[in-house]
Amino acid sequence: MNTSKIINFAAGPSKIPEKVLERANKEFLNYNGTGHSVMELSHRSADFSQIINNAETLLRELMHIPNNYHVIFLQGGGSGQFSAIPLNLMQKDKTANYIVTGTWSAKAAKEAEKYGKVHKVVPKVEKHTGVPCTSTWISNPDASYLYYCDNETIHVWRDICRSSKKHGLCWSHSCYSAR
Repeated sequence: MNTSKIINFAAGPSKIPEKVLERANKEFLNYNGTGHSVMELSHRSADFSQIINNAETLLRELMHIPNNYHVIFLQGGGSGQFSAIPLNLMQKDKTANYIVTGTWSAKAAKEAEKYGKVHKVVPKVEKHTGVPCTSTWISNPDASYLYYCDNETIHVWRDICRSSKKHGLCWSHSCYSAR
């Protein structure tokens, strides 16, 4: 491969290690010796099920997601999920907790208001610079779900703050945000 690659620091796409690109290139044409591209596999096939099950196992391990939580893989871009999430997860006459920390989570909360009541967990601020520590959060314990965007690319920050189970998140790390 060309070793003089340009690194893209724009929001969205990111640098991918060459080994990953080489494997993806190989499997794009012939996944796991099936004779089919990974893009041509039936979503009902054993090979596709293996991909999804492996992805879920790795995600659960990485994010410490317990077995009593469901992992849902959804297609489409982030904006399409702004309505898909409340349409699928918001229970009738319930609230959804939203951690609004930037443009994307604000748009998601606004869209969710079309389908039910949205409770904003963190106080409104004039300028978003990160996620306040969980000690300042006020969540609704009866909410159907908690929405959190950890990559507010418009404000050029990525937060790795995670909450305790008290707020409906299933993993725990210390609060940290970077500019």
